[in-house]
Amino acid sequence: MRPSSFPWLPVLLIAAGIPMGIAHATPTGEETTPRIIELNELPLLFADDSGIASSAGVIRTVHAAKTRPAPVLEPKLPWEGSRVYVYGSVYYDQSADRLSLWYLGHPEPDASGKEPRVPGFRKGKGDVVLYATSRDGLEWERPELGLHSFQGSKANNIVFDLHSASVLHDLREKDPAKRYKMLGSRVGAYYAAVSPDGLTWQRHPDDNPILTASDNISLTQDPFTGGYLAYHRRPSTKNGRCVWLSRSADFTTWSKPELVFAADAIDNAWARNPGERTEVNNLSVFPHAAGFLGLPTIFRVLIPTRPAESLAHGQSGTDGILDVQLITSADGTHWQRTEPRLPVIARGAPGQFDAGAILGVSSTCVHVGDETWVYYTALTTSHGAPIPPKRNAIGRAEWRRHGFVSLDAGENGRVETKPLRLHGGELIINANATGGELRVALTEADGTPIAGHSADECEVLTSDATQWRARWKGGSQPLPTDHPIRVVVTMKQARLYSISIATKSPP
Repeated sequence: MRPSSFPWLPVLLIAAGIPMGIAHATPTGEETTPRIIELNELPLLFADDSGIASSAGVIRTVHAAKTRPAPVLEPKLPWEGSRVYVYGSVYYDQSADRLSLWYLGHPEPDASGKEPRVPGFRKGKGDVVLYATSRDGLEWERPELGLHSFQGSKANNIVFDLHSASVLHDLREKDPAKRYKMLGSRVGAYYAAVSPDGLTWQRHPDDNPILTASDNISLTQDPFTGGYLAYHRRPSTKNGRCVWLSRSADFTTWSKPELVFAADAIDNAWARNPGERTEVNNLSVFPHAAGFLGLPTIFRVLIPTRPAESLAHGQSGTDGILDVQLITSADGTHWQRTEPRLPVIARGAPGQFDAGAILGVSSTCVHVGDETWVYYTALTTSHGAPIPPKRNAIGRAEWRRHGFVSLDAGENGRVETKPLRLHGGELIINANATGGELRVALTEADGTPIAGHSADECEVLTSDATQWRARWKGGSQPLPTDHPIRVVVTMKQARLYSISIATKSPP
């Protein structure tokens, strides 16, 4: 495993965990009527103040991922062609100890230039949605699903035919036939699909497009309402590539798209020559208990347009480099940048599989043991090179569990959450208190201490633990679950990454 590489020293500092951010010394502006945060299947992260009522003596640190020197999945089958992409999604089934991956292949044209077709699929960019599984997230199996015929055989792992296919495993869905949902694009429009198992798909609703325009799209779910959020690319004469949002309560009717994220003057400060600019290629969004993290791919366009007739195989009309930054939002619409704007998934060293560009990342992250993984599409060259020498493959970016951002304390740090409703039996703290200490207290929503759950009565964390169970002396007082409370963390020489809830005993 190697640290993410980039030729600028600040990225080495951020990868090492050097503090990046502003110290919090006063309350962060509590809402008059605070929204109750449900602490259930999603953790509470601290990349912004969406879940924080007040804090003191801490600074926020953004952490860059570690990446690997070799890809975890490369094209090798006829229906994958010379390109595999992971605009798609990955999920971890803890009970089966197995990961499932939806990714894209691009079958190559034959000698006459005719693109191969999967029978029954509509014409478009030629991408097919593929399915793979893994025990360790590194070695992937491509099961022969027998669902769709390719070149006369169903011995393949093809499941559908959308470009930029983003899959949501909808735990709130009551209709078993719609437990899995997909958004993707064909030429000219975005489409939806549903599935009972993630393998057998049908278009929804009635094979009609849900949005005009077509390109990259990422699907996620609002942690507060359960509604669906479609972050997608559509043309903008002012901003070039940028991200728009459409919402739906029922996965059938979608709101009018609104522009939510685009490059600004700071992003464009590097440009020196006519036509050079920064654009946003796509945006993957990960909900947490109080809001959202976003991983946009930032595209520094060096060559904005090239005539189509001049393009070689696999070549784009625009050229430049891409890497991944981190942004945050409390509501999914209004986004804030983390400063300084440095890569959290950086390009690899020259000659490596991800040296040229990070084209996109998975629409989901997975938490396995003590780590969080995000899969990404890597290019050996810049965006606009032909194939070959350009080659697409899939890599894995790795953080400690929930480790995108931490709140770091010196001698006297304190973090108080906004009101939380706990849906479980144990409170889980993810922190590194090696050489220091961390304690937890619970109060009522109005700040009144809860008997038996003070900081003085709390067992002390003095080590590095991603899933430490907070306990108090006596241990007989159950956590309040019938009304909102606040969690107060006090720490010395420690880093706090997340708070979550456990409903099962540790294995």
